[in-house]
Amino acid sequence: MKPKEPKKILQNFGLFLLALVFSIGLMFAFIEIPQLLDKFLQSNVGTPQSDPGYNNAKIELFFEVVKIRWIGYICLGLIFLMIILGFVTKKNSFIWVGGIALFLPVFATFAYSMFYLAGLGLLNVIFFPLQEISLSMIDLGKVVLIPYWILLWIAGLFNWNAHQFLIYLFMISGTLIFVLGVYAWIKVRFANNKVAKHWIYKYSRHPQYLGWIIWSYGLMLFGPTVNDMKKSWGWYGTLPWLLSTLVIIGICFLEELKMSETAGDDYDEYRKRTPFLFPAPAFLKKVIQFPMYLLIRKNRPENRKQIGLTLTVYAVLLMAFSLFWVDLQPAGDSNALSAKPYDRERADLLITEITREQSRRNRTLQPFAELLSMGSETYPAFYELMESSDPDVRGYAIQAASAYTIPEAIPILINALNDSVSGIVEAAVRSLGSLKAVQAKDELLSMLNNGSEKIKANVLLETLSSIGCEEIMPYLEESLDDDFWYYRASALKSMMRIDFERAKPYLYQHLEDEDPNVRREVVYMLLDSLPTDAVPYLEKVTDDEDWDVRFYARQAIKEINKKTK
Repeated sequence: MKPKEPKKILQNFGLFLLALVFSIGLMFAFIEIPQLLDKFLQSNVGTPQSDPGYNNAKIELFFEVVKIRWIGYICLGLIFLMIILGFVTKKNSFIWVGGIALFLPVFATFAYSMFYLAGLGLLNVIFFPLQEISLSMIDLGKVVLIPYWILLWIAGLFNWNAHQFLIYLFMISGTLIFVLGVYAWIKVRFANNKVAKHWIYKYSRHPQYLGWIIWSYGLMLFGPTVNDMKKSWGWYGTLPWLLSTLVIIGICFLEELKMSETAGDDYDEYRKRTPFLFPAPAFLKKVIQFPMYLLIRKNRPENRKQIGLTLTVYAVLLMAFSLFWVDLQPAGDSNALSAKPYDRERADLLITEITREQSRRNRTLQPFAELLSMGSETYPAFYELMESSDPDVRGYAIQAASAYTIPEAIPILINALNDSVSGIVEAAVRSLGSLKAVQAKDELLSMLNNGSEKIKANVLLETLSSIGCEEIMPYLEESLDDDFWYYRASALKSMMRIDFERAKPYLYQHLEDEDPNVRREVVYMLLDSLPTDAVPYLEKVTDDEDWDVRFYARQAIKEINKKTK
C-alpha cells in the first residue's frame, strides 16, 4: 500500500488543480460570453437607441408596435407555469429550467446600452410586467446584498475597496465548490453507494447547488459594473437572483424527500449531522428557520405543499425587507410635487441634510423635492440654498427650481448667470429655459452676442428658443453647418420650437444628413409634429441603415396617414 501513496497524493493534487483551472476558465467564460453576445445582439437586433427617461413617448410606441407587453407577460407566465408543473408532476427538471429562466435577467446587466431591452438586455423582457409598475422592481431582492455590504464595510475599515476582489472570490469559490461536489458525487456513484457522505458532502448536503448559488451571487455583483456609465438602469438584478435561488432551494428540498424515500434511515441519519447548504452558527440557523417554524411548525418542509408554501412566504418576506433600500418610483413618474403640510422641524432637518458636507455623486434632488412639497413657506430657505457658498448645494438647488417648477426663483436664476462656476451658469441657463423665463431674454442674448466663456453657445440657443426668441434664427442657421452632429440636431430642435413652418425645409434636408444621430433626431421631431407634407421625405428613409430611423419613419408615416383620413 505504501508505494501507492505518493501516486495517490499526486493524483488527488492533479484533480484539485484541474478543478481549479476549470473553475477559473468557467468563471472567465461566463463573464466574457455575455459581453460578446451583447455585441452581437446590438449589431443584429434592432431596439431604440434611447432611454425611457429621455424619450418615453418613443419607447412607448416601440412597446406597442412590437407587443413587448404581451411577450413579457407570456414569458413570465410560462416560467411560473413550468415551475408549478414541476411540483405537480414531480419532475425536478422542469423546476430547474424555470429557476434558470428566472435568473437570466441577471445576465442582462452585461448590456452596453442606455435602453434596458437593447442587446443582452432583451432578457429583461422576462420581468417586464414588474418593470411596468416601476423599473426599480428588478431590484426588489436587495436584501440579499447584506452579506456583500458587510464584507465591503469590513474591508473599508482598512481603507480597501474590495468590490472587485469579492466578485472574483464569490465566482471562483462557487465554481470550485460546484466542481468538487460533482467530483465527490461521481466517486460515490462509481462506488455504488446510495448516499454521498464524504469529502465536501460532510459540510453540505447539496454542494453543487451551493456552488451555483455562490457563483451566481458573484455574477450578479459583476453585471452592473460593466460600463455602468453608459446606463441609467444600473440595477443589480437582485429579484431574479433571489427568486431563482429560492427555486433551487426548493429543488434541494424535493431531492431530500426523494432521498428519504429511497435511502431511508441512512439518509435521515446523514441529514441530522450535516448542514443543509452551508455550516452556520446555531443562532443564525434559528433566525433563518423561524418564519418556516411559525408557518408549518417544523424546521423543514416534509411534503411538496409545505415546500411550495414555505418558498412563497420567504419570497414575500425578503421582497418586503428589500423595500427599505428600493424606491419604487412609478414608471413614467413626473416631477410634480405632492403637497404636504409645512413642518418646520422636518424642513430644518432637510436643510441640514442638504448643506452637510458630502460627495457630489451622493447628492440627489430628493431632499429638495420634499422641502418644496411643503409649499411657499419653505421658499425663503430654498432661495438661500440657491445662493449657498457651497457650489454643489447651489448647483443642485438651481436644478431643483426647474425640476419642480418654481417660477418665483427666476430672479435668483438670472443673478446666477454671473456665477464664477461655469457649471452653475449652465444649470441656471437650462433652468431658465425650462421655466420659459422671458424676463431673462436680454441677459441671455447679451451672453450669446458677446461670446460668453462660461457657457457653450448651443445651450444658450436651446434656452432662448424655449422662450420663443426669434432673433437667434441666424445663429441656428449657422449651427446647421457645424461639424459636430449634436449641434446640428440641437439647432434643428431650436428652430422647430420658434417657427415650425420655417424649420420644416431644414428638417427635410437633414433627413439625409451623413450622421445617423441627426437623422434619428429629425425623425423623432417629425413623429412628434406629424406634418402632412412629410410623407414623401420620410418614405426615402424607410430603408435607412439605422434601425431607429427606419422604424420611427414608418410609424410616423402610419400616424400621418391616420391623421389625414
